[in-house]
Amino acid sequence: MVRKKIHHPIPPWAARAYIAFSLILLPWSIYLGTSLPRYHLSAHWDVSWTGLDIGIIVALLLTGLFAYLKSHWIIISASTVGSLLFVDAWFDVMSERRGLQLHEAVFLAIFIEIPLALTSYHIAYKVLKNEL
Repeated sequence: MVRKKIHHPIPPWAARAYIAFSLILLPWSIYLGTSLPRYHLSAHWDVSWTGLDIGIIVALLLTGLFAYLKSHWIIISASTVGSLLFVDAWFDVMSERRGLQLHEAVFLAIFIEIPLALTSYHIAYKVLKNEL
């Protein structure tokens, strides 16, 4: 049985953008892993944040790969990206003290993390809608 190739409504820029985001986030994660204090309000504060960023990098990279391959697996990876970015934005903002670092966290949440999360959910929704 020959399977008919289904047109996926994945934007043509998605593969390059998600792979680029994962590559941009990699040095940031390395920086955080080496610069964050080992103890904050909890032990292994540095490992917790670095681990979350590594999860985001993997999800971004997979979403870019699945976009390139026009794979239906992008539904899961893009949804994962959206969820991880919302979690990251929430904890970035909630865990910062007042001042410049809080302003930076709010700025990144509003202008990068939340828009990319919503874009990821939108891509997953469009592909899922096309699959049904």
